[in-house]
Amino acid sequence: MLCIISKLSIPIPILFPILILIPHSLCVSIYNRTYPVIPEEGSTQVRIFSGIHGCNYRVSTNIGSGLNFTLQGIDFYSSGNIATNLDGTFSLDYTIESLTQGCPQLDSGNQLLSEATAHTLFLRPQQSVTKHWYEDELQKSNKSLALVRTLANLPATTRIIWREVKTGNTALELLARHHDLYELNTIEYEVLHGQVLIHQQRLRPGGVYALVIGQESANGFVSRMFEVTEPNSMSMLWLIPQYVVMTLGEVMFSVTGLVFSYSQAPRSMKSLIQAFWLLTVAFGNIIVVVVAELKFFQSQANEFFLFAGLMFVDMLIFMWFACYYKTYDENTAPKLHSESKPGQRKLIKPQHYSE
Repeated sequence: MLCIISKLSIPIPILFPILILIPHSLCVSIYNRTYPVIPEEGSTQVRIFSGIHGCNYRVSTNIGSGLNFTLQGIDFYSSGNIATNLDGTFSLDYTIESLTQGCPQLDSGNQLLSEATAHTLFLRPQQSVTKHWYEDELQKSNKSLALVRTLANLPATTRIIWREVKTGNTALELLARHHDLYELNTIEYEVLHGQVLIHQQRLRPGGVYALVIGQESANGFVSRMFEVTEPNSMSMLWLIPQYVVMTLGEVMFSVTGLVFSYSQAPRSMKSLIQAFWLLTVAFGNIIVVVVAELKFFQSQANEFFLFAGLMFVDMLIFMWFACYYKTYDENTAPKLHSESKPGQRKLIKPQHYSE
């Protein structure tokens, strides 16, 4: 190891990105667990929310061999990926049967589901359209915020307010019939109808939420928050030490490599050797593009493990060359003689004449 350190300092900086790529890969692997399962081509998804408090319903479908499940009060069901037909659609047949006496009866129906799309059904008998279908959004916010959808089984003109607990500012005000997706800061909120508190919740970065609200009595409400997409499991601040160490490794590797290529090259080839050094960066970028575009791995964490392994192999190659490398010293290198060889014309020193 001493011969490596004394003859060539390049392998040492390589250790920095290797040492950080491995924990970075572990962080990405943990973070990937919170990624949503997005339906791709050839598959679709269906979710059903029930906003009917105190009522149980049995839902029968034609999914698979005839999937049946029960929604108990304010409840939620997710199917996961469903294979579509060759035309990219799936015709969902469903029946909804009330299991609780005195609860609203809901009609059966059929819904055409398209591929690469998540479809959601909200049961809301308090409004004129008792069964509301919409296309759901599962992706996390790219601003590290939270995405919220309010599903209220209340009269259509009922006003619902999202208010920040800390400041008392109104973040969102909407009618019960509106079920759009909104982006909110990751703080604690109170959900109100007038001055009546319906729900209180702290939102977390990366989460996609659905707040389902039902009516318990004339002036009473019952609510439940569902996580459609799980929030981030770790803070983005963990990226700071990783980028710091990777930047240090890049600076040390780049500077030492340029100095080495310049100092060890003959005077007439210094630019060419430095160009070859920079060409290795292009080859590295090509490797990254090939691995990323061909999608050898489903998980990005596995890609980082691959890059860390390639850098470790690269470090071993550098170490082997370093042990047997003989350094070039321009000061002690043999110089060309100024005398001309036989048969060559001599340069005659120009003479200066005075008048």
